[in-house]
Amino acid sequence: MSSAVNSATMASSIAFFIAYISCALAFQAAPFSRVAQTSTHYRQRVILRVLSKESSEEIVDSEDDEEEDEGDSWALREIKFLELSAASTNAADDNNYDSTEDTTMDVRGLSEFLMEIGACSVSITDTDKDTPDEDPVFDEPGETSCTNDVEDVMIENTYAMVLEDRAVGRNIWKRCDVSAHFPASIDVPSIIDSLRYTFNLPAAPRYTVDDVPDMDWIKHVQESWTPIITRDSKFVLRFPWHEDDVVMKACQEMEREKMQAAMAAQFDTGVKREGAVVNFYNEDLEQKQEERAYVQIELEGGIAFGTGEHPTTRLCLDWVRDTTEELLKSNTECINFVDYGAGSGVLGIAAAAVVRDYNQGKRKQEPTSSLSSIKTVGVEIDADAIRIADDNAEKNGVEMKNYLPDIDSLDDEALSVVLRALQRKRNKGIETLPSELNGQVYDLCAANILARPLVGLAPVLASLVKSGGKIGLSGVLSVQAESVVEAYTEYFDDVKVADEENGWVLISGTRK
Repeated sequence: MSSAVNSATMASSIAFFIAYISCALAFQAAPFSRVAQTSTHYRQRVILRVLSKESSEEIVDSEDDEEEDEGDSWALREIKFLELSAASTNAADDNNYDSTEDTTMDVRGLSEFLMEIGACSVSITDTDKDTPDEDPVFDEPGETSCTNDVEDVMIENTYAMVLEDRAVGRNIWKRCDVSAHFPASIDVPSIIDSLRYTFNLPAAPRYTVDDVPDMDWIKHVQESWTPIITRDSKFVLRFPWHEDDVVMKACQEMEREKMQAAMAAQFDTGVKREGAVVNFYNEDLEQKQEERAYVQIELEGGIAFGTGEHPTTRLCLDWVRDTTEELLKSNTECINFVDYGAGSGVLGIAAAAVVRDYNQGKRKQEPTSSLSSIKTVGVEIDADAIRIADDNAEKNGVEMKNYLPDIDSLDDEALSVVLRALQRKRNKGIETLPSELNGQVYDLCAANILARPLVGLAPVLASLVKSGGKIGLSGVLSVQAESVVEAYTEYFDDVKVADEENGWVLISGTRK
C-alpha cells in the first residue's frame, strides 16, 4: 500500500523498461473494456502515416549526419497529453471553446485508442498529484472532498478519472496526464490528427513529445531502488541486486541521520542566551534504549505488497520487533506468529529473523543456554503472493508457511477468489489454513490490509489470537482509526493507536 499513498498512477516508471523490452505489451493498469466506437472509427476512416523503412530512409537522407546519429540512439518516443479533464459529449459544438483551458475528453477511451493505433504502453497519472488541488486518496466514502454520495452521472461528468475500490471507496482525479510510448518512427502529427477526428475535438489537446533513451532500464530501476532501513526497529530490507557495500552505506546514512536528530533534540532543550547554548542536557529525555543490531531481510517483492517503502509496512515492522523481543526477554519458549494478509511475507519473515538473530547472539554469550523458537504462518488470499512469500522465506533461511484463508471465514467475494485459486493447476500445493493452525493459538498477529476489510475481519482475527496475545493492525488512515478501534474493542483490551507515520496509523490491542 505503495510514502503515504499519494494519487495512485496507472503505470509506474518501470513502464519505460517494459516498453523497451517489448512493443507488444497490453495496457494492464485497469480492466478497461474496449471502446468499440473508437476502434471502429480508427479501423474504417483513419489511416496513420506510419513511416515505412523506405520513407524513413528518404527523410534521414535529408538530414545531416549528426542528426542521423542522434536519431538512431532513441528506441521509443513518448507523447504526453496534458491536463485532460472530464469527458464532454459536445466539445465540438462549443462555440466558446478556449484552447488554453483543460481539454475535455474520456481518458480511458483515449488510452484504449492509443493502444489500438500501436502504442507500446500507456500510463494515466493525476495532474494534481502533490498539489493543493489533489484530493485525498483511500479515504472511506463520504470523507473526501469528492463527495462520494453524489450521483454517478454527475461524478462522471465532473471528474476525469473515478477509480472504484470496494475496500476504500472512490479515488477521484480531476485532471489527468496520459503518456504513450510509440516506436521512434511514428508520425506524431498523424496521431494528433486522428485523435482530433476520432474524439471530435475542436482543437488538439496540449501535449509534449520526448525521446526515450536506449539504455539498460533494468539497471536504471535497480540503481534507483536502494535498500530500505527502518529507523527504530533497524530492519534492513535489501533486494537481490544489492551488494554488501551498498547496504552498509545505507545503514551508515541512517545512523548519521539519527545522530543528527538526537543532537538537534538536545540543542532544542538547551538554555539559549544571546545565541549561545549553555545547557545541552535534557533531563526529560528517556534513557537510551539498549542498542539493537540490524536485522537483514532479502526480498523479491514481485507483485506482492510489502517491500518496506510504504509507511504501514514500516509501522508494522516496528511493532513486530518490539513485541517479538518482549516475548524473547520473557523467556517464551515458542512464539506463534501469524501474518494475516502476508503479501511478500515480510512481517512473518521479520519476526522469524529477529528470533534467529537473538538465538545466535545468545548462543555466543551462553553456549549452554536454552534457545527460543518461533512458528510463523502467513495467510493470503492471492495465490501468486503465497508463492512469493514462500520463496522469500526460503531465501532468508527462516521457516514460514503461507496459506489461503479458511473458506468458512470468507465473504462471498473473497470465497470466489479462493475457490478459483484452488482450481488452477498452477496453484497445486497451495492449501487453505489447516485446522490445527486455525484457532486461538497465536501469541502475535499482524494484519496490514485496509481499514474496511480489517473491520470485517475483527471476529476472524480475534479467533486466531490466544488470551493475552497481541495484535497489530495497519493499512489504516488516521481518520479511519476510530472505526477500527471500535470494531476490535469487543475482543481486545487496550485497543489504541500505538504509532503514526505520514497520516497512517498502527493500532494495537491485547486479547481478552
